[in-house]
Amino acid sequence: MTLWLPKAWLAPRVLLAVSGPALAFVLVLSHLGAHGIEGGLTHIEGGHHDEHVEHADEKHHDETADHGEKTDAEYDKAKDKSHDAPALTHEAPQGTAAISWIPSMNLNLAFLADGLGGFFALLVSGIGVLIVLYARGYFGNTEEAQRDLYRFYPTLGFFATAMMGVVLADYTLLTLVFWELTSISSFLLIGWDRYDKHAIKLAKQAFFTTGLGGMGLLGGIALFGYETGIWRWSDMIAQAGEIDFGSAGVLWSFVLMFIGAGSKSAQWPLHYWLPGAMAAPTPVSAYLHSATMVKAGVFLVGRLLPVFAPGVYAGQAADTGLDIWPYVITWFGAVTMLYGGITAVNQHDLKRIFAYTTVSQLGLLMAMYGLAGFSYHDLPTIDFDITQIANHAFYKAPLFITAGAIGHVASRSLPELFGAFHKHKAICLTMLLAGYALAAGPGTISFAAKELFLYAIVHAAKYEPWLWLILVMTIVTAACNVAIFVRLLTTLMGWKFGLQGDDGKEDDHAHHDHHPHEHGFWGALIWLPAVPLVALQYLGGIITPLWNAIFLPFEKYAFYEGFHGHVPSLLHALLHPGLPLMFSLLAIILGVGLGLSKLLRGQHTDINDSIYPAVESLCVRCGRSLFALLQNGNLRYYILLVLVTLSATFVLTVNHDRAMIDVVGTEAAKAFEFAPGVILGVLICASALLLPVLSQRVIRVLLLGSCGFTVVAMYIIYQAPDLALTQLMVEIISVLLFVLVLRLLPDDPEHKRRVGRSWRAAVAIVAGLIFGWMTLVAATGDPAQQLGEWFVQNSYHGEKLADGTYGRGGGGFNVVNVILVDFRGFDTLGEVTVLALAALGVWSMLPGRRKELENL
Repeated sequence: MTLWLPKAWLAPRVLLAVSGPALAFVLVLSHLGAHGIEGGLTHIEGGHHDEHVEHADEKHHDETADHGEKTDAEYDKAKDKSHDAPALTHEAPQGTAAISWIPSMNLNLAFLADGLGGFFALLVSGIGVLIVLYARGYFGNTEEAQRDLYRFYPTLGFFATAMMGVVLADYTLLTLVFWELTSISSFLLIGWDRYDKHAIKLAKQAFFTTGLGGMGLLGGIALFGYETGIWRWSDMIAQAGEIDFGSAGVLWSFVLMFIGAGSKSAQWPLHYWLPGAMAAPTPVSAYLHSATMVKAGVFLVGRLLPVFAPGVYAGQAADTGLDIWPYVITWFGAVTMLYGGITAVNQHDLKRIFAYTTVSQLGLLMAMYGLAGFSYHDLPTIDFDITQIANHAFYKAPLFITAGAIGHVASRSLPELFGAFHKHKAICLTMLLAGYALAAGPGTISFAAKELFLYAIVHAAKYEPWLWLILVMTIVTAACNVAIFVRLLTTLMGWKFGLQGDDGKEDDHAHHDHHPHEHGFWGALIWLPAVPLVALQYLGGIITPLWNAIFLPFEKYAFYEGFHGHVPSLLHALLHPGLPLMFSLLAIILGVGLGLSKLLRGQHTDINDSIYPAVESLCVRCGRSLFALLQNGNLRYYILLVLVTLSATFVLTVNHDRAMIDVVGTEAAKAFEFAPGVILGVLICASALLLPVLSQRVIRVLLLGSCGFTVVAMYIIYQAPDLALTQLMVEIISVLLFVLVLRLLPDDPEHKRRVGRSWRAAVAIVAGLIFGWMTLVAATGDPAQQLGEWFVQNSYHGEKLADGTYGRGGGGFNVVNVILVDFRGFDTLGEVTVLALAALGVWSMLPGRRKELENL
């Protein structure tokens, strides 16, 4: 098959695809370097930094050694000592100047590159570069692979652009626009194989689930903006102390926005879409489900944290924030964390294992932000959220990359990989190093991140005893992660306790990534992009000062007056053991035991996988029943239903405001001027009254035509030639079509039953009276309040302003045309869209088109 470009162009195409995210990475980094990381940069005076870190280390030693048993007086004394060093500032971030887009909807272009947004932008673009390279090695160099890359790179770029917009947008509605674009682009990526019905089904599942969250986010943003008048994230944070958190609108706006965040970040019970999204090619999983799309919800909660969490933002009063914040987010996050960890142990497909560990880690990140709503000695119990987020990305992306690599050369089913290390050393070694980070082993930044999370729980639990249960859930989850690593290690090395073929039935999709494998440099790209990410895990864990130098400027919540001034090193944790280190040791012991045992080795089916199919089936059944009720094919029934609905709506409205049907005045003295119209009106009414009385069809058609032609005459005498011509054409064509169709219809039965005739007559009389009376009200009302008068005045230019100029109008002298394309422009656009969709539907059903689809 001839391709658009020769194979020699493959390397330039890869270079072009890499240049996009690489350029974004450089631009964001240069912006942060030139302007600082607003709102996230910790401003510390030169010369005092070492002293501040020294005080923080002293207090950290005291807190961990005494397990929080020192008295408040002793703590205050230590706290005063730390004030010898200047405190870190907590300034509200500043967004860029806005570019007007749709100001009437509070939707303009402005961006916010603070510590949180800037870090996420670097994460999206940096890992995006590696995924572009990995995709080249994954798809290979065959003709089919080149066609796939033609389609894959633009789609991946579409998603990356949308994700960059989510993390950098300052206007809340602009965030929503990019948020929905990530859902659309991810649908295209998850359903990459257009001929795989299973993949398409799972893509729809992800799209509808995250789309439901998008509707919640839209409602939350709109409700919050309506209640507070704030439509920018930077303004929301800066004015956090002025928000009325006792308002029901603010409360429900938070609930709706959290639903949006929870669905996007796969929080229980809406987590089922993420493991299902593993039907996508592995480059998609490595990108979307490690560092980008699934982190969008976490990012959103991080944005909301300084606004809604009690006592987090320095500009808030002591009693501001929502009290439900820590309870709702912590519990949902903890349940998701535990459920994902336990379910992951019960999987055999590598991608599903790593998918459920992603669900678990997303729950941990949510719980981390939830714990920030609690305090310990007037400080929020959150520490280094950026480190936690980066930690997950730096081991999860390599795990997915190596899972795709091993799927190329062998299988993704873990029991079938028994002893695979001896054949594929580079891939398996990289996977094991990343798996060790998944287990939060000492020497990785993951170990430090887990310690920080445990410290937050321990300190918060001193005032909230029920949080000890969250601690137990965390230990169990950590043990499950250790067990997964132990099973990876023993299986890949071919040791005695590893999973083997008889430990469970084979997964039908375990060979999804089995494709011809290249050799050489391009072939190595199937695993090589994982190496720098794994290296960051170990560099951060072993050379912790290097990690602090890179990531500390992004950290906003770094306990600058509390327990740490920096991410603690492994040596520091070992020399100053406390409860968290003991809990980590307990998790390791339990995890090793679970990994070597025969427990939880089967293939577990997630019961939540049935949620979406059940809801979809319910919607289809309800829709079918409703459609059968409302769309029964009887035109008379449709008209009756519409008229009854309009009449009922009119009655309810009038009952609320009776003044709307009052006639302001009449023109009885000038009635002679309307004589022609009255005569024509009488003819129209007479024709309409005779229609249901006569029984012969031809006479009915002629009467219907005469009624229409009388309306044409009405348009002419009242100077509406465009409408007259349109009506005339419609009447001529309608009458001709009626006459032609009448020949094909069977004769009416002689004794036809007249069921419901009186009811239909009553509805017709009521509707006619309503329409006639409202027409009289509109015609005799104040001309300044009449819609038609307003259309006339604003057809060419707007109303006259105080300075003598005119405001913006429709720009046309033909009022009817201006109404159609300007005043009712969206309505016309909708009608055109409906016609276009109908045309596409007809085109798809044409015989020639069907043959084309069958030959694909």
